[in-house]
Amino acid sequence: MLKKLFVSYFNNDKKKKEQLGRLLTEISIKLKDQQTRIDESIRRLKDRDKELFDKVVRAQIDGDFAKATIYAQEISEIRKIIKVFYTAYLAIEKVRLRLDTVQEVQGVSLVLFPIVRILEGLKDQIKTISPEIAMTLDSITSSVNSIAAETGMISDRSVVPAVIDEQAKKILEEAQKSAEQKVKELLPDLPHPPTETPAKVEVKKRLDEKEILNYISETGGYLDLDYVSKRYGVRKEEVLNLLREMSSKGLISLEA
Repeated sequence: MLKKLFVSYFNNDKKKKEQLGRLLTEISIKLKDQQTRIDESIRRLKDRDKELFDKVVRAQIDGDFAKATIYAQEISEIRKIIKVFYTAYLAIEKVRLRLDTVQEVQGVSLVLFPIVRILEGLKDQIKTISPEIAMTLDSITSSVNSIAAETGMISDRSVVPAVIDEQAKKILEEAQKSAEQKVKELLPDLPHPPTETPAKVEVKKRLDEKEILNYISETGGYLDLDYVSKRYGVRKEEVLNLLREMSSKGLISLEA
């Protein structure tokens, strides 16, 4: 009789364990699907970030600092969203790892209760930027609660709520810090716009044979050594050396 009762209990426990494994696997797959959606959203936002970053650079080169500021502000908002997505992605990864650690029915509550808190926190963070993902996370949270109820652990008082909340908070904070670091590594710093419009800088032309010939043509064959030296930002000796080379080539004739 005792042997029969023992076998019956063992088989029942084994069945529960197998059922639990299937349910948790389904949850993990659904969470993986959300990671894929989040990853795609991050990719699109990174492309938009790069596009706007290039516009910031071009606007600054053109001296249009008002437009550069507008683009930079938009990039700042995009990066905030990317950080939220990365936080969600990393937190979900931690949740999936925790689901994999559930080996026994008796240990379900120790894992599922913090997971519920984590998913609820992620749902609140992401609902304004991706309502669809937030709705799916809400559905997954309900499924996790259902699993806890079906395994008879929903009323487990051995886990203190404050401890559960602290575990969930710690995981979310770790994910957020990792997300911030990830964004810094993947996206370049924005160029800082100047506080005032820089003065125009006169770009000096390079002195060469063509420039000398054009100048001589304009002045009727006369060359002012001091003027040419200042205009092209070169020493008088350099101008004279170039004139001698041109004379040796027969391009000009030097006269005192």
